[in-house]
Amino acid sequence: MSDRTAVVGAGIAGLSTALLLSRAGLRTEVHERDPAAPDHPAEAAAHTRPGAPQSRHPHIFLGLFRRQLREHLPDVHDDLLRHGAEEVPLQSPGAGPDQVMIAARRGLVEWALSRALDRDGVPRRHGVTVRDLDVADGTVCGLRTDDAVHPARLVVDAGGSRSQLARRYTATVADVECGKVYNSRFYQLAEGVPRPPTRYGSVTVVDGLGFGAALFSHDNGSFSVDVGRLPEDGDLGDLRDTRAFERVLALFPDFRPWLRPGAGTPVSEVVPMAGLRNVLRVLSPDAPRGYVPLGDALCVTDPTFGRGASLALAQAVILSQALAGAEDLPRAALRATRDTEAWLRPWFDDVVAQDTARTTLWRAAVADEPLEAVLAQLPPNPFTLLDAAPHDPELADAAGRYVSMLDTTLDTPDLRQRVARLVPLLMTAAPAAAPPPSRSEVLKALAGD
Repeated sequence: MSDRTAVVGAGIAGLSTALLLSRAGLRTEVHERDPAAPDHPAEAAAHTRPGAPQSRHPHIFLGLFRRQLREHLPDVHDDLLRHGAEEVPLQSPGAGPDQVMIAARRGLVEWALSRALDRDGVPRRHGVTVRDLDVADGTVCGLRTDDAVHPARLVVDAGGSRSQLARRYTATVADVECGKVYNSRFYQLAEGVPRPPTRYGSVTVVDGLGFGAALFSHDNGSFSVDVGRLPEDGDLGDLRDTRAFERVLALFPDFRPWLRPGAGTPVSEVVPMAGLRNVLRVLSPDAPRGYVPLGDALCVTDPTFGRGASLALAQAVILSQALAGAEDLPRAALRATRDTEAWLRPWFDDVVAQDTARTTLWRAAVADEPLEAVLAQLPPNPFTLLDAAPHDPELADAAGRYVSMLDTTLDTPDLRQRVARLVPLLMTAAPAAAPPPSRSEVLKALAGD
C-alpha cells in the first residue's frame, strides 16, 4: 500500500493541511479541479476560482487564524506581511496580543500557502476531478480521478461544501438556513491614499433594522463592502444592481472616507450570494478507514461571521498533530476526526443561535413590529460591547476574545447580567458611531429617489 496522503482541494483548508502534513513527515500531494492561480502575488490576490464561488466575496482572518499561522506556519505569515497583508488589532482596552486580524484577500492567503508548498516540493495536480475513493477491505488505498487511480493511504477531503466524497462518506447532523442574502463588491484605493480607519480590526460592521452592511480592509489598498438582507425581502432585491448598490453605500457615514471621489474605485461587479446554510456533518459509520473530511466538507457556517478560514486552519492543525509520528495513520486520523467533530460543535451551535437572533430581529423590523421584546431575548452583540469599552473594559475584552474566536461564546449568564447593568448607561451615553440609515432611506436610495 502507498504511504502517500492525498489532499482533495486547493483552498485554504486543503493547502494548509497539505503543508502541515508534509512538515509532519507525511508524503503528501494535492488534487484540485480548478486551474492553478497566477504566480504573481498581485494577480493571485485578485484571482477567483470557478469551483469556489465564495472567492468572489470578502474574507476576514480572525485572531485564531493569525495565532495558528504564527505558531505553526510562521513562514507563510511572514510572506503575507511582506506582500501587502496587514495586521490590524481590535481597538479595545485590555485586548490581548491575539486579538488581531490579518487584512488580506483570500487569493493572497492561498498564494502564500501555495508558495510554501512549492518551496517544500509538495506536488499539486490542477484540473483534476476526483470521482471517488479506491477502497479495499474497508480501507482507503487510493483516489479515483477521471484519468487514473492515485495510490494513497489517507485521503483528506477538503473539497468544500459540495464535495462528492463528503456526500458519500459523511452524514449530515444539522442543516439550518442562515437567513441572509448578501451582495458584495471589491474596490481599490487610489495610489497614495492612506487606508481610512476601520472600527473593529480589519472590518467596519453596521447593523441596521432589517439589513446590515460591512466594509472589509484587505491587502495592498484593496477593500470590499457587502450589504445583507433577508432572503424573502424582495424590496431590497435591487441591491444586486450596481447603481442602486452604490446609492445605498453612500448612506453609510463610516464608508464615505473609503468611497469618496478620488479614493476608492470599484474593481469588480456587485456579486450576490444566496442559498446560505449552516451545515454540520460527521463521518459516516460505514466510511472507509483513511477517509478524513475537513473544512467545509465537515462544517459550513454563515460567512457573515468570517469563521471559515479559522475553522479550517485549526482543523488542519488538529489533524497534523495527531498524525505526526503515528504508526497506524488511519486509526490516528479517525481519532483526529472525532476530536474535530467535538471541537466544531460549539462553534456551529453559536453561529446558528446568532443567525436565529438576527433573522428574528430583521423580520420584526421589516414587519414594523415592536422590537423591545425581541431585543430583550437576543444574545449580546459583540460590536456593541466593543463600542462600550469606556464603560466596561472587561466586557469589551470578552467581546474581543469572542470576535477573535479565542472564546466560543459571549452568551453566558454572567455576561448577560453585566450587559443588563450596562444597558441603562449606554442609553444615555453619546453614540460611539454614526447611526445606520433607516430602512425607508435604503428603499428610497434603491429607487433612485
